[in-house]
Amino acid sequence: MNKKKRNAKHVTKKEEYLNLFPNDKPSETERMRSRALKEALDIRKFEIELYWKRTGFFWAFITIIYTALFAVLCKYVDCSVKYSFFVPVISALSGLGFFFSVAWHMVNKGSKFWQNNWENHVSLLEKSEIGPLYDVFLNPKTTGSRWKPTEEFDFSVTKINMWASTLILILSLCVCGGIIYYLIKNSANIFLSLAPVILIVIFITLIFLFQQGNKNIEIINNQNDELNMIQVH
Repeated sequence: MNKKKRNAKHVTKKEEYLNLFPNDKPSETERMRSRALKEALDIRKFEIELYWKRTGFFWAFITIIYTALFAVLCKYVDCSVKYSFFVPVISALSGLGFFFSVAWHMVNKGSKFWQNNWENHVSLLEKSEIGPLYDVFLNPKTTGSRWKPTEEFDFSVTKINMWASTLILILSLCVCGGIIYYLIKNSANIFLSLAPVILIVIFITLIFLFQQGNKNIEIINNQNDELNMIQVH
């Protein structure tokens, strides 16, 4: 069943955004903008916590998969008798390593998007409530050093993590390709060599093809101004 498309419009002005959260109540606990800021701060903190929990999960899972893969591969290479059940196990583990590397990179990109989303909300809402707290920070050009090991610098931790996931993705693809080549060259049964990894690659392809995102949202207004946000109706 197809989802019904929801209408949406661009929110392109800061004033237009702030009007969505009016400050028309005398008490701070009753003002919509104050409550929206509190919610945005809480969700931002929650997104950051989830981001690093997911990273820990994928690091652990990928490490376990490749540890198992190379243990089985070494056993297969060292054995004088080539046990046939080693072949699909090696193939499946290499495919799983590639799959979880792709998944980790996609999760990183999705987590970064939502973290930026809530940071934008905080930046817009805070000015009238607590001042530009999150928009005032040390000048990285005069504070710290990129090269001195004992001084701080404003490296983006999440971007470094995304580069790490990209590198792992490329390495896992190379490992997967190398193992497939090795198994085809040394295994009598090519089907056993290829079947598990082909199924996993097909599964990854299907995820990309059917990943919907927000395709069910139809944007009515297509302006480009101070902000680039959308409001869904």
